[in-house]
Amino acid sequence: MARRRVKKEVPLTRKQISRRERERRQRLILIGIAAFVGSLIVAILAYGAYVELVAKPASPVAVVNGAPIQTATYQKRVLLERMRIDAEVQELQFQRSRLDPDQDQFLVQYIDQLLSQLWWESSQVDGESFLNELIQEELIRQAAEEQGIAVSDGEIDQFIEESFGYYREQPTPAPSPTTEPITATAEITPTVTPTPMSKARFEELYGDYLSTLQEVAGLSEAEYGEIVRAELLRAKMEEFVGQQVPASELHIRARHVLVETEEEAEILLDRLADGEDFAALAEELSQDPGSAEQGGDLGWFARGQMVPEFDEVAFSLSLGEVSDLVETSFGFHIIMVEERDEDRELDSVMLAQRKTEAFQTWLFDLEARATIEWYWSGDKLPPE
Repeated sequence: MARRRVKKEVPLTRKQISRRERERRQRLILIGIAAFVGSLIVAILAYGAYVELVAKPASPVAVVNGAPIQTATYQKRVLLERMRIDAEVQELQFQRSRLDPDQDQFLVQYIDQLLSQLWWESSQVDGESFLNELIQEELIRQAAEEQGIAVSDGEIDQFIEESFGYYREQPTPAPSPTTEPITATAEITPTVTPTPMSKARFEELYGDYLSTLQEVAGLSEAEYGEIVRAELLRAKMEEFVGQQVPASELHIRARHVLVETEEEAEILLDRLADGEDFAALAEELSQDPGSAEQGGDLGWFARGQMVPEFDEVAFSLSLGEVSDLVETSFGFHIIMVEERDEDRELDSVMLAQRKTEAFQTWLFDLEARATIEWYWSGDKLPPE
């Protein structure tokens, strides 16, 4: 059997060894570069993800007296507000589609006005001004905390339940008094009583709503609860501020004559100067249908119930004094004050208006005294 020949290795020359070493170093360099570039790409992608998913949402869109409003919170509220407006627009458009434009002209115009208001609100949501609502919420929260005013979890639960029509304690309808005995021949008309919502039905509806909130706005049940808390806290602070509004203030009782032109008013002034009776002239010539038959008597009123030009003059007059011409959008007035009461009780409408004005003034003062840092920019808005 023939013996296998073993190939004898030829020793490398110094030049070959040098070339191989150089190639090995080049390969190592290329591997290092590739690894560095790969790591850099991963780092860039990771940083981008961190910025988009962590840094941006956690960064403040505003800071109110040191308390940050996070971008994530702002974005979720924008999405929620968009959802609310879209739902209301769809409902109104559905209601409008069921109306006859000729027979229901008034309702169609009213719905169109509501739609215009909603479309305006929609334009504001995607602007800087919507952030001010969240700033006001934070200011109210801070002020409420200072006053020891809070909203409990139980109040939040009850509000949510009742907003869906579920009441834990159903009111028992009182029986109607009967003046005549019910006989066998008496005709009885059944009274239709609305079926109360069950707890199971509420939980079903509320669960569906929470799913929608999560899908559309990324809101959890806890986050939605905090939105409700802010709403209830605002109502409590409105009540708190409103309790400090006086229930009575200066009122006057006045008469006036209203005419269209300055020339007519000048003639009236001359006739009054000649001694003619104010009430008689008002009954004869005033073009105010609400007071002419009463001799121009406007009854008692407080500041703010008349247009500003009228108010300013009327409350500056002495008893029995007749004003000069007062021009308003209604025409030309001549005013005479007959009585003043420095502490007359406000009616319910005016008292409610005073409380609303007081709360708005209180809120304006909070904003004026607060330290507010704005970091809003268009890129903080959530995508459509």
